[in-house]
Amino acid sequence: MSGKRIVRDAFSREGGAKGRFGRRAFLRGAAGAVVALPFLTSMRVHAQSTVFPKRLLLVYTPNGVTQEDWWPTNTSETGWDLRRILEPFAGYKDKLTLLKGVNIQVAQTGPGGPHQKGLGGLWTGNSLQEGDFVDGCGSRAGWANGISVDQEIANVVGLDTLLPSLEVGVRAIQSDVRARMSYKGPGQPLPPMNDPRDVYFRLFAGFQSDPTELEAMRSKRKSVLETVQQQFAALTPRLSVEDRNKLDQHLALVRDVERRLDILPVDGSTCGVPTEPPILNEDDENDMPEIADLQADMISMAFACDATRVASLQLSSAINRLRFPWQMSNGEGHTLSHAGSNSSGAFTERTERLKWYAERIVRVMDNLAQIQEGDGSVLDNTLIVWGNEVSKGNLHTHQDIPFLMIGSAGGYFQTGRYLEYAGEPHNKLLVSILHAMGIEADNFGHPDYTNGPLSGLTV
Repeated sequence: MSGKRIVRDAFSREGGAKGRFGRRAFLRGAAGAVVALPFLTSMRVHAQSTVFPKRLLLVYTPNGVTQEDWWPTNTSETGWDLRRILEPFAGYKDKLTLLKGVNIQVAQTGPGGPHQKGLGGLWTGNSLQEGDFVDGCGSRAGWANGISVDQEIANVVGLDTLLPSLEVGVRAIQSDVRARMSYKGPGQPLPPMNDPRDVYFRLFAGFQSDPTELEAMRSKRKSVLETVQQQFAALTPRLSVEDRNKLDQHLALVRDVERRLDILPVDGSTCGVPTEPPILNEDDENDMPEIADLQADMISMAFACDATRVASLQLSSAINRLRFPWQMSNGEGHTLSHAGSNSSGAFTERTERLKWYAERIVRVMDNLAQIQEGDGSVLDNTLIVWGNEVSKGNLHTHQDIPFLMIGSAGGYFQTGRYLEYAGEPHNKLLVSILHAMGIEADNFGHPDYTNGPLSGLTV
């Protein structure tokens, strides 16, 4: 059985893309190779009050879009026709919010070229630091000068899950400002995991099917941690103030590890572990389709298992030298993005690649839509935001960034709409995302480009 089939079995198509499964029935119905939505301790609390946890997935694709195949036709606020790139979302149109007239205005400040500023500022809302990364135009810059919105949220909601956040990539392997979308803080990029096996082991290394084995593992790890803390306590009186501060920081990390061990479910029946993915080459264009599907399924499993509530999916990087041989599209992605609409061949290749990216997002949606939560599904309590570092590749513009919001975040957003704005800074969108995830904030990112949330999004 291929790796794709092994993982995909976790989201059986029985009952259709939007079929509803009870949690225990979902575990039983996929022949043991399944991750079910568990009754974890944190979930029990939510279930009692009929309020379920919210999840956030940020998605990035590179180099803008083919405008004529992205922006809808026959538009009104609640009536609009999907173009070619967004056709895969046809079955979920009532869950979409398509935004036009939202700009990455922070790209007007600081060092760097358009791709550097665009991706560095996309989820941080901030300018770049000085540095020696070189953009295609010869401009130089460093990392983004702020935390990204996913990590701001993970610092709050991630306290209740095994992993605060999950950073996943598909051929986003370069160590460059044009290849990083998540930041723990100023100048602190978080590299995505491009190998599905790395994601698998990070998610499921601590899960055991036998509760006795799981408790034994937990006890052994706690014993090690207790020994470490005792050794630290013995060292403390002999340390300088500076070294004591460093030791305190290490102790904080140790306590966090200990706390997260308590989050692991003792009852192994709550979360079945899928078969591990096959070995694939994370930078091989021929393996890219299978890797992308596996990564989409891993994110779905992480949400279904409540292993994390914050994730990011980075599909390539702004460097984007990718080819898509499975689509007979052999031009480099960045080069294709520089072609205008008059270059019909390049234009069509770009459109079909973007549609393929859209299908990967729909794969996650299909998975989450099958898992029941109350009267709805996990998808109903999830917010997915798809963004880009520029709007049009050949012009390198930061106006009219193609932002697509998917899902209502548990009813917070009013969906099924096409909204036009008059050049609002995208920092306001980032504030809206914070609010949707229960974090009150008036500003996020660069202070010159944020003042409250984006208007007109909420119910």
